[in-house]
Amino acid sequence: MTMWLRVPIGHRLSVVLTAAGLISCSAGSGAGGIKPVSAAFAGSNQDSDLEAGGKGSGRVKKGGKDASADVRVNSLLTGGGAVGNEAPPADAVVPDPSAVEQLIATDAASHGGGSVVYARIDHLSPDKSQSSELNMVRYGMVKVLNSVSTAPSIVRPVAIDPGKTVYRIDFNEFAQPGAVARLNGAPYAQENLSRIGSATVVKGDWLVYVLSRPEVYDYLLRLPQLGTMLDATLRVDYNQAKYVNTDRSDVTFNGRVLMRVPIENGGKPGGYYWRSYDFGRNDVMQRGFNDPRSLRTTAIPDFVAGEVIYSLPNGLQAYYLVGFGNQHRFDVPAGSGIGSLPVASDMRRPQDGLTHCVGGKASCGFVINGESCMSCHSAGVNAPTSPAGTNGATLAEMNEYIKQDRARFTGALSEMGFPDVSDEPILATCRLFLADRGISDRRQQASEVPGLVGR
Repeated sequence: MTMWLRVPIGHRLSVVLTAAGLISCSAGSGAGGIKPVSAAFAGSNQDSDLEAGGKGSGRVKKGGKDASADVRVNSLLTGGGAVGNEAPPADAVVPDPSAVEQLIATDAASHGGGSVVYARIDHLSPDKSQSSELNMVRYGMVKVLNSVSTAPSIVRPVAIDPGKTVYRIDFNEFAQPGAVARLNGAPYAQENLSRIGSATVVKGDWLVYVLSRPEVYDYLLRLPQLGTMLDATLRVDYNQAKYVNTDRSDVTFNGRVLMRVPIENGGKPGGYYWRSYDFGRNDVMQRGFNDPRSLRTTAIPDFVAGEVIYSLPNGLQAYYLVGFGNQHRFDVPAGSGIGSLPVASDMRRPQDGLTHCVGGKASCGFVINGESCMSCHSAGVNAPTSPAGTNGATLAEMNEYIKQDRARFTGALSEMGFPDVSDEPILATCRLFLADRGISDRRQQASEVPGLVGR
């Protein structure tokens, strides 16, 4: 059995605040060269690249730490701001373990079932106070649950105690009837999943962690083996594709081609499909810049990988990573696997111990599906780092698409009770879980060998 050392609350919180300072992909950057809409990009009035540490951005300024970052995070997490219905009163009681067990047993007698789990977070407050950690995990749970949902609208878990430390989650409401079975085999389930009578009980910080692991996330969203299969499922019409090039990126080693296609998959209108083409070869990149339609069919020797972002019916986004030859992957090639060239890295995962990192920002880690994408796209689709031409639309038109798609996403966040989109709770909750349990979470590069398809 794994032995854990419980980390003191003060240290755990410092880890969380450090994570919150990292959640925006890099200092002033968005997901792999797709930045938040910037003033330099077709005249948007949102934060520019050079002002990425400004008010409300939740980012670290180039050249030093944003002194207001911790204040913003603390306001969000402690209930100092408008926090919707997620945060209980500061004096609400955190029940002791025996009371939690009784609450669950009583509620399960009338509301239980095979698709229901009870998520408890009382273990994160040994002194029984309402802490910033509890509020962060509440936000992390509601966001990650809706991020794996294929239901047409946002669903908010039901707290069954006044202190909001025990939540009833019916995965049928998220259109995920097989989720409970998958959780039983998830990493660290033995120590974080239990039963009270017939009720399945999980620790809430662990739930956020496992639902953002590609091994669980990709399964629940039923992501297929090939990118072309995903395109067929979503009915992507490439005749409607619009492209924008970016000649540099904060997460990929080379430039990118970004493509947008409108889709409709139920739920809220205004659906979208974005695909990045990320290059291991400069000659292929130049070909893509000149003729992006040629990238629809690439072979393994072309060394083209990428990220797909597509809208969910409830207004949030789903993510899909493809490797060379359009194969489904759990991560992006980082140059450490068999037959792999470096394509991208994630500076928020230093625990992976990579030393060849984008921008020389060692150490870094692998871009993994789920966590990396969710935390990087904290406010939805981001704009290019350095636009270098378009195809099928002007820069101004691409800017309007991005603003439209971001509005759809942030509208869904508002429905979940989020007071602010600048601080992303999923990565912070994952960091809390790892620090609390003393887990390193170091990953290895998935194989690029055909037949293993990144699994």
